[in-house]
Amino acid sequence: MWFPVVLFAILGVLTEQVLTNGPLLAVDRWARDTVQGWVAADPWPWTDTLAERWTDFGVATYSGAVLTAVTVVVTVRLRSWRPLATALLAALALFGTVIPGKILIGRPGPEGAPVAPGDWGWFPSGHTATASICLGTAALILCTAWPRLRPLVYPATAFVCAGVGFCLIWRNYHWLWDVVASGCLTGIVLWLVVRWPLGRRDRDQPQR
Repeated sequence: MWFPVVLFAILGVLTEQVLTNGPLLAVDRWARDTVQGWVAADPWPWTDTLAERWTDFGVATYSGAVLTAVTVVVTVRLRSWRPLATALLAALALFGTVIPGKILIGRPGPEGAPVAPGDWGWFPSGHTATASICLGTAALILCTAWPRLRPLVYPATAFVCAGVGFCLIWRNYHWLWDVVASGCLTGIVLWLVVRWPLGRRDRDQPQR
């Protein structure tokens, strides 16, 4: 259980730093300036288009559609309601943590636009959390039915989700710590809400 505890600790520290405008936010400013320097020096315009499209994985209509499709297929395949229940728990955890966090913390984004009371702030990153929780849950559910896909599915999912976070910083949509906080939240949700309920069923499945 040390893994979610460490993630909770990191998330707590980052949240405290954002709320108090602590010294760790200097890393945010350094990361933004560094990446935007890369963007300004980038000779290939198509990279901005690619980064913009990559961030679309963080839109609920895309990543949510993947989670829905995988859940339906695996539910039918295993003839069990466990994948559906797991997907619903993940969705509740996503919207029950990210949206309140954005409203309560109300952090301005890299562009500096003020956040009115009750509006959504930038911390934690909703796009990062949506992509990572939905696609991560889909990957775990998929591999309960086809465990042999794990060596391919898990690294590919991690690559796509990490790419979403990087592209959000590249496009100057989010601070680094917004993305890292959502990564911590994702790890907590996948470990406690998704991986643990699926674990018993996963152990019961024969290897295919």
